[in-house]
Amino acid sequence: MRQLWFIAVAAVVAPHGAEAAELSTVELKDGRQLYHAKCAKCHKSYDPAIYRNAVWQTWMCKMNQQAKLKAAPADLLSRYLDTLRPPAETKPSAGITK
Repeated sequence: MRQLWFIAVAAVVAPHGAEAAELSTVELKDGRQLYHAKCAKCHKSYDPAIYRNAVWQTWMCKMNQQAKLKAAPADLLSRYLDTLRPPAETKPSAGITK
């Protein structure tokens, strides 16, 4: 169920925050395609909103290396996934430390 929710949100994402607002329609489309090509083909979808920022950044670094992403695609993917994360003030302060 969570995986279907994440995919549905990713398909119709409305950007959150200042960084996300910088993504054009083309970048959103390209980011979604990159996500499906480099992330979703190897493992299930994870909801980035439930991870604390430091934990999320650690995983992004590891997975960028695993997927052999260069700087520009890694940046686009990170900015795209940030559109799925709530603004800092609404992120969980405790809880998920995956």
